[in-house]
Amino acid sequence: MNEATAKTIASERSAAGLTIKRLAERSGVPERTLIRILKNERDIKVTQLAQLAEVFGVYPHELIQSAEAFIERDQRGPVTLGEPQPSELSETDKTAYVLNKIGNHDVRLAASHDPNKWAEAAGGDGR
Repeated sequence: MNEATAKTIASERSAAGLTIKRLAERSGVPERTLIRILKNERDIKVTQLAQLAEVFGVYPHELIQSAEAFIERDQRGPVTLGEPQPSELSETDKTAYVLNKIGNHDVRLAASHDPNKWAEAAGGDGR
């Protein structure tokens, strides 16, 4: 959780356009302590989290929620947009998904070689 919290603080600091020195000055958290927190070399205290949250204009629990989101994304791994994840599909759905992908690929491939393929597929005679 500390590493994710450090990422959250670094992200908020960057979004606010603050240097570490300026964040330390505005929050009251010593600069050396802040550096160690950001390097995940030191645990962050609740009071320090509250001080930093105030500078960022958010509630402390929002920083924690953001850190939890980092952890969830790390555990989940990469996501492919628009495509279902294989782990989310039943065996039947996986088979249907693969057959659908193959079927779509064959139609596109045939259409790219035969200009009349699309017309035939639409019920025309291809002319």
